[in-house]
This record gives sequence, C-alpha cells and structure tokens, in this order.
Amino acid sequence: MHREEWFTLSRTSHVSAEEKKSIFIADAAPISSAAEAENFLSDVKKKYPDARHHVYAWRIGGEEILQRYSDDGEPSGTAGLPVLDVLRKNRIDDSIITVTRYFGGTLLGTGGLVRAYGRTAFQALTEAEPVVCRICELYFVMISYSHLDRLRYVLQKAGFLTEDPQFGVDPVLPVCCREGQKEDMVRICQDVTAGQAVIEYAGKKTVTMGRVGELAFEQQ
Repeated sequence: MHREEWFTLSRTSHVSAEEKKSIFIADAAPISSAAEAENFLSDVKKKYPDARHHVYAWRIGGEEILQRYSDDGEPSGTAGLPVLDVLRKNRIDDSIITVTRYFGGTLLGTGGLVRAYGRTAFQALTEAEPVVCRICELYFVMISYSHLDRLRYVLQKAGFLTEDPQFGVDPVLPVCCREGQKEDMVRICQDVTAGQAVIEYAGKKTVTMGRVGELAFEQQ
C-alpha cells in the first residue's frame, strides 16, 4: 500500500547534553535510503573519531517500513532502541538520529543510559522541525486574471493547497489535490470562473503541508 501522508524531518539538527560528566551529542537529518543513512553515520564517526560510542537509529517509510538501530557497545536495549523509539512514537519516517557519547568516568546504569540517549535524541528531533508531507495530484488551472485572487481564496478556504501562480498571457494556478478530491476542485474552479477554467493534470507531487503538532517523549 502506497503511503499518502507521513511525517519527516525538515532539516538537519545538532544538540548536546551532559549527564554525570558524560557528553551526549545528537545529530538528526532527513534521509531517503539506507545508503544515505550509512553515509550520514560515517560522517558522524569521522567528526568524532575519539568518542567511545556512536549510537544510531533510522527509519525509511513507504510500502514497507525499513528500520535499523545500534547500541554500539552500550548494554543491549539502553541506547539504540530508545533513539528508535523517539522516531517510532512520533511516527517519523525517512530520518536518522545519531547520538555520540564521550564517557565521563561515571557509570549511569541501564535506566540512566535509556533516559540520556532518549532525551538527547528527542531534543535533536525537536530541533530538526518535523513536518507533514503528502503525496498530491497536481493540476494546472488556466484562468483569467480577473478570476485569480477569488479562485485562490475559495480553493484555500475549501482546504486545497495552491502554489504560486505562473504568469503569462493568462495566469496558471497550480492546485494540489488529495486522492478523491478532483471533482470538488473542478467544481469550484468552474463555479468561480463561470465555466471558463481549463484544467490539466500534471502528475503526482510530494508537498510539505506544515509543521507536525505536539511531539511525544515518554520519560523512561
């Protein structure tokens, strides 16, 4: 089943925190493949070559969810899994979070490790500004200048995403529709323009719908 809507990161982020003299450095980024995840992790390791642990988790969405995580020498379940849980519980796909640790000489215990890795990963996730992405059907609506502003207003009020018009002899308004919304979009365009709109299908497109709302972090 093809996904229609999902959450992902809008940009890279970098945060750090200290816990009992251990330094935790988290880097997060959007990715589109396992190869990109491996390259990102490789760059992190090169950036912090003297760190004791390079913990990571990543998820790739689509017809099937592909995900990986690693404790990288920390006790099993105390590092990579808490980082992965930050992605899973917030339904974030196509993203990676790494958490690099410089050991400070004091053992944190299993609970302390889970909290430190999870909390730092969540801070990186928040800083990376998760967004909602959606696959839409894109249409080009050719109209007169006299109808442009009114049509944009009515379409947006009805919940359609419109992009910046293309200006020429007559303007062309790109309109994004979710599956099953075409008939409503066509009806609005023809009503506003008294049947003068010319509508052409331009294919599918991934669009960003805005920021994800409240993010979740369950303190272990």
